[in-house]
This record gives sequence, structure tokens and C-alpha cells, in this order.
Amino acid sequence: MSRQSSPDRSSARRSPAARPTDDELLDAARAVFAERGFAQATMGLIADRADSTKPTLYAHFGDKAALFRTTVGREVAALRNWVFTAYETASARPLEERVRLSVMAMFSYAAAHPESFRLLFGSAVDDMTDERRTLADTITAHVVGQIREHLRAHGRTDGAAADLLAAMMVGLVGRAATHVSHSPSVDPIAAGELATGFVMAALRGLDPVLLDRVDTARTAGQYAT
Repeated sequence: MSRQSSPDRSSARRSPAARPTDDELLDAARAVFAERGFAQATMGLIADRADSTKPTLYAHFGDKAALFRTTVGREVAALRNWVFTAYETASARPLEERVRLSVMAMFSYAAAHPESFRLLFGSAVDDMTDERRTLADTITAHVVGQIREHLRAHGRTDGAAADLLAAMMVGLVGRAATHVSHSPSVDPIAAGELATGFVMAALRGLDPVLLDRVDTARTAGQYAT
């Protein structure tokens, strides 16, 4: 007697009441993309994780690249809400405490939502979406405001150096976040405290001569050769 093949779950029908919601499908996509990366994730694996079918995924989100972009977009929005809630909470506090809360927001998110964090700071995100870069630009604009306030509080003008410093600090935190996302043995909260200490030490140790060099306006043709 011939052996019956097992049913193909990718095309199995579910009753309407049992069908997962879009958020449940995206939760499954987030988990698989975070575990395997974009290249190694498949629609079949995601469908299995959601206890759903590949046709359902295609019908709701399109192909794998479209599903990835939708998943990343949702997670970026969640991180943005988390970070800016922290900023609002810190708005009336002393500057040093605001800086700490701003930096720690990223790492506390990593501790609370590790799958989302790994997904957002995986290499494929920059290749396939603009959302993370847009978020970084928004965070940088917030940090610029804090740096300008810090410089004014110390009797300095807040010229081009403030923008450069903000880009440096956001870049540093972003790279640290990427490192944490790929290093399960690193405690995100401890990493955040270290990053906070690094940023505060940098702000306290700013060399006014170097700041002046950046802030001094120079036109093309005046640069030394």
C-alpha cells in the first residue's frame, strides 16, 4: 500500500475564526527575520510560525521583501513611540538626567523587546528600508537641541559643532545598539549605562579650541592646501 504524503501546510485552509490577525502574522515575521535574517527567512517558515499559510501571507502583505518592509515599519513606529515617550518624561529634568534617559531609552527597548531590537539593527534593514534612517534623523534633531542647550549653559555659541556632535553621539549609540543586538551575552541595560557615561564624559570634556575650529565659518578657497 502506498504511503500517503503529509499535507502541505502552506496551502491548508483555516476556518475564518481561526485565522491570525495581521499583527499576529507580523509578530511571526518579526521573530523569523530576527532569528534568521532576511536572506535565510522564508515565507514558509513565517507561515508555520504564525500557524497560517503562505497564500495568506502573500494575500495580506505581498512578497517577502514587502512583508519585511511592513514588519520593519511597524517595529520602527514602536521604537519611535518608546523613545519619544522617554524624551517627554525627561523634558523637565536637569540636562544630564535628560541625556541619560535619552540614551537609555534605546537600550531599555532592547531589554524589553529583544526580537524587535535585533530586527531593527540587523544589516538588511539599511539595505531595504528608509525607516531606520528616518528615525535616526529624528533622534539626531532631538539630540542637537540638547547639545545646543549644554553649550549655551557653558557660555558658548551653538554653531555647526552642535550638529556634528549630535551626529557623532547618535552614531555612537546606534553602533553600540547594533553590537548589543548581535551579542546575546551583553546586558542591554549595562551597555546603555556605559554608553551614557561615555556620552556625558565627552560633553564634559569638550575642547573649546576644537569647537571653535568647527564653528568658524570658512568659504571654499580658504581651506589650507
